[in-house]
Amino acid sequence: MPSPSVASNSVETTATKAEKDPQFAYTLAKGLEVLRAFDAASPTLSNRDIATRTGIGRQTVVRLTRTLAQLGYLRYNESAARYRLAAPVLSFGYPLLCQLGVRQLARPYMQELADFARGAVSLAMRGGDRLVLIETCVDRNAPSGRPDVGAGRHFHDTSLGHTYYCAADDAERLEIDTLQRVRDPQGWPALQKRLAASREQFKAHGYCVVVTPGAGLTAIAVPVGVIEDERIVLNCVTAQFNLQPDTLQTQIAPRLFNLVRVLRDATGRHP
Repeated sequence: MPSPSVASNSVETTATKAEKDPQFAYTLAKGLEVLRAFDAASPTLSNRDIATRTGIGRQTVVRLTRTLAQLGYLRYNESAARYRLAAPVLSFGYPLLCQLGVRQLARPYMQELADFARGAVSLAMRGGDRLVLIETCVDRNAPSGRPDVGAGRHFHDTSLGHTYYCAADDAERLEIDTLQRVRDPQGWPALQKRLAASREQFKAHGYCVVVTPGAGLTAIAVPVGVIEDERIVLNCVTAQFNLQPDTLQTQIAPRLFNLVRVLRDATGRHP
C-alpha cells in the first residue's frame, strides 16, 4: 500500500495543477484518484483504505465512492463494507486499444520472440507516473499466465521504464524526474544514479537492461517510437537461468531491433 506521504504528494500535485489552471476540475480529479487507488494486489478497498492511499479526506472519499457506485463504476459489498471496480471501467480503455493498430501488427512477432526467449514480450506506453502494458505475449510453454494488458510498470525498476526515460526528450525526462522525486524523496538520489547509468547504456547500445534479482528475472527494452502521438517501448523478460552470458546482446537484442524496424516500416513512423 502506498505510504500516506506518497499519497498526499499525489494530491498536492493535483492541487498545484488546480492553482495553475482555474478551470481545473478538482472534484473530478479526486474521483479519478479514487479509481486509481485499486490495483491487482488490492482489488477491494474500504473508504478508509482509499483515503489512506489517495490522501483525500475520508468524508470526501465517502461521497465520491457513493457517487461512483451509483454511476456503476464501483460495486459495493455491504457485508464487507468494501468497494471494487465494476465492469464499466473497462470501457474507458477500449477505444484507445482499438486505435493502437501497432498491437495487432506486433503480436505475431512478439509471440515468436516470447517463445524463443522462453519469457514474456510486452509493448507499453506512458500513463502518468508509470508505464501501462498495451500488448503482451508469453512463451506458449510457460506454466504461468501472461501479464495482462493494462498492468502498470514503474519507471524506477523496469527495463520499460528506464528505456522510456532514455528515449524521452529533455522536457519529458524532467517531468518524470519530478514525479519520481515526489513518489520517493529518500530513494530519488539512488534512482537518479541508476537512470544516469541506463542513459549511458542506452547511448552506447540503444537498449536498457534491468535485472530483478529477487524475482530471478532479467529484462531488456528498446524504444519503438511515437505512434498515434504516444511513445511506445518494447521489452523482453526472461528468467536468468534461461540466459547464457551473451544471450541478451547477441540473440534477444537483435530480434527486438528487427521487430522495431518491422513496426516502423509498417506504420511509417520513426523514433
